[in-house]
Amino acid sequence: MLKHCLALIVVAISSCATQHPSNSSPRPNIIIVFTDDQGWQDVGVYGAKDFVTPNLDRLASEGVRFTDFYVSQPVCSASRASLLTGCYANRLGIHGALNPNSQTGLKLCEVTIAELCKQRGYATANYGKWHLGNLVQFLPTRQGFDTFEGIPYSNDMWPQHPESPKAYPPLPYLINEKIVRHTPDQTQFTTDFTHLTTQFIRKSHAEGNPFFVYLAHPMPHVPLYVSDKFAGSSEQGLYGDVIQEIDWSVGEIMDTLEELNIEDDTLLIFCSDNGPWLSYGNHAGAVANLREGKGTTFEGGIRVPFIARFPNKIKAGSVCNEPAMTIDIFP
Repeated sequence: MLKHCLALIVVAISSCATQHPSNSSPRPNIIIVFTDDQGWQDVGVYGAKDFVTPNLDRLASEGVRFTDFYVSQPVCSASRASLLTGCYANRLGIHGALNPNSQTGLKLCEVTIAELCKQRGYATANYGKWHLGNLVQFLPTRQGFDTFEGIPYSNDMWPQHPESPKAYPPLPYLINEKIVRHTPDQTQFTTDFTHLTTQFIRKSHAEGNPFFVYLAHPMPHVPLYVSDKFAGSSEQGLYGDVIQEIDWSVGEIMDTLEELNIEDDTLLIFCSDNGPWLSYGNHAGAVANLREGKGTTFEGGIRVPFIARFPNKIKAGSVCNEPAMTIDIFP
């Protein structure tokens, strides 16, 4: 099961690597939805309590769910570097989480999924959180993405930080390489980044281009924010509300693919960057009986939910209990 499912995922992404695509060669669309600090248990099919995730559950029923899936490091920047490059973060010189004063980032000599896709004629986009360098030379548009809209680092790195309010400048919001405003309304993050994603899918399809979208939701990283339409929607307070809005986001993407009749041509992946930040109590996720959470290399810090759907290629409703990792996705 492991070799079969991972092989299909790798083949889909590797198909971007051919320098001279032919009209007959397959170029599947690729979407990665990457959440922030979502615990291993924080999806219905993984045992979530007091909130529901019908769209993620449907994604699992139509694809494969991994029960023993890991990230390379239990913290933001390092985990993301490994996902996009297929390399251990330490080899890339990225350790832990970068901050607004960091003078480094993902080096331009590293090859990302987006760069290979772009070489193959894909339209590429990153919406949400980047966190691989906030200097211009490290931004997504220098790493293979045609377009970027979102925040350059974590949503708590701003003057409202509860522990270090004087340590951070106003949180910038960027479109491509330009800061368009500061201190954005975080209640609209999940909604706005979802709408940007579905608009990009529609535009790419209308123009006849295969696409790669990396939707990196800033939530459920603290501080937690949710739109009015999901406030109070769960039985687990604000955290549950946030997860239910993320589930809605996945549903919007799935509905868009179905409407455009391209779901069979699209690999859709859902994963978290690391485990929950347990010190934040009821504003953190759950890991069932796993030990510890974010910031540790115990199971709760590095084991995450991972679901992939690739219709007619990955068997619907399959479950993989063998170990796998984010660095396995991009060869």
